[in-house]
Amino acid sequence: MKNDLGDKQEAVKDYNKAIELNPNDVDAYNNRGILKYEIGNQSGACEDWSKAGELGEMRAYELIKEYCK
Repeated sequence: MKNDLGDKQEAVKDYNKAIELNPNDVDAYNNRGILKYEIGNQSGACEDWSKAGELGEMRAYELIKEYCK
């Protein structure tokens, strides 16, 4: 995966495509949120974690508590 190569922008695009193909992909939302946070898009990260939480990823709420102020 492109994230392994350190190309976070391209990895975000990969997750965008994964979400387009499967809008209920919890891991894609959660992982895209992490990448967005790492590249400085805090609001986008928080939105993705919120969606992951809505889809059942309870750990996403921990990320929101810690990083979404």
